[in-house]
Amino acid sequence: MTESLRGTASEEEVTAPADRLPLLSVRGLQIRFSTKRGLTYAVDGVSFEIAEGETLGLVGETGSGKSVTARSLLRLIPEPPAQFAGGEAIFRPRVECSRCHGVGCNACDGVGRIVEPCRMCGGTGCPSCQMTGDETVDLLAVTERRMRKIRGNHIAMIFQDPGKALDPGMSIRNQLAEVFAEHRSGDILREAGMDPDQTNLLMRRDARHRARLPERLLLAVPPMRRRHRRLEAVIDERIARALAETRIPNPRKIMNRYPHELSGGMKQRVMIAQALAANPELLIADEPTTALDVTIQARILDLLAELQERLHTAVLYISHDLSLVGRISDRVAVMYAGHVVEMGPADEVFGQPMHPYTRGLIGAIPSTGQRRGELIAIEGSVPEFMDPAPRCRFSSRCPYRAPVCEHMDPPLSPQGGGKSVACFLYERSAELGVDPSEMPTRDIQR
Repeated sequence: MTESLRGTASEEEVTAPADRLPLLSVRGLQIRFSTKRGLTYAVDGVSFEIAEGETLGLVGETGSGKSVTARSLLRLIPEPPAQFAGGEAIFRPRVECSRCHGVGCNACDGVGRIVEPCRMCGGTGCPSCQMTGDETVDLLAVTERRMRKIRGNHIAMIFQDPGKALDPGMSIRNQLAEVFAEHRSGDILREAGMDPDQTNLLMRRDARHRARLPERLLLAVPPMRRRHRRLEAVIDERIARALAETRIPNPRKIMNRYPHELSGGMKQRVMIAQALAANPELLIADEPTTALDVTIQARILDLLAELQERLHTAVLYISHDLSLVGRISDRVAVMYAGHVVEMGPADEVFGQPMHPYTRGLIGAIPSTGQRRGELIAIEGSVPEFMDPAPRCRFSSRCPYRAPVCEHMDPPLSPQGGGKSVACFLYERSAELGVDPSEMPTRDIQR
């Protein structure tokens, strides 16, 4: 198994490196669900950043809000019942470098992509781009039409269960062809020897798989038929190349298969090929190896590491497997009950955990040296999120709980070494305006 997907994230800052703006900045994200019993606060004030080429691990118990956070970035949560109650997700899309056409050169620092200049000011700086000159998009406020251009093109997602994520009624070829047709139609036309600006509307619609029945009949008539076959050949070649990059044997044969004819590992590789088909800047991997055996899991992680190194893709990796996240992540964010309770470099978070919840999670990881019955169990269960009162959501399960935990919500505060923790154990009573007797004590456990 690969040792790490890690890039070059700074160990001095919990946020992205200071020499350039982060690829994605999530600030104060709030998502609620309407139910018969009231509003459920599934995600409440989540903030984090991801730099280009970085891997951020997102961990926590089932129901902590990890998948809701990830899906909200692509607006894949139905509204209603979901409500985007607050926050922003600022994304800075990249475009292909015009000098190297994505191969990598000095102009793009070998990445193959450059920052897209702001559409409002042309790169000079304006309030729309926060005076940076870079194109900035709030994923939570952008129009659906613009979001469709971002999904699969700039941001892609690998879902937890490939058997449910793939369409059972479509062949593997048709499912991947949709990605190329939607986001790479211009490249397909150029590769087929046609100028996208001068090609007639029918061929442009054919390249995007938008041709209607009368138009498909015209495509069967020479000379349209020759152009149509040329386009299909280019798409087939791209699909075969994408499948081959995921180490699928005999990709041209797999193209004509349906999802039910493939094993779990093969379906997961198809999903990875589909997600990386358009070379996205950000890949969201939601439990991508949960349903796979350890051998296939190792191969999938090797594949992700190889593709990330080559494409410089940032990865948001969601998993319950803490040991796995610790090996592949540059930084880790620990979520509990819709909050980020600890964040920092992976080595620091797993080597010296500060939040009691993080300590409980790491203490529950089995090892070969432990005897039976020695695993630590976190008492209690995750509380309900129905109109929660301002308090520490972990207080009912915390061995260090104190009176202040029952009427105040601890902020996520920097602790040095690039770490941030939301716990009153590391706060000062004077700064909070409370009596010292109400603060938790580290050497007292209940």
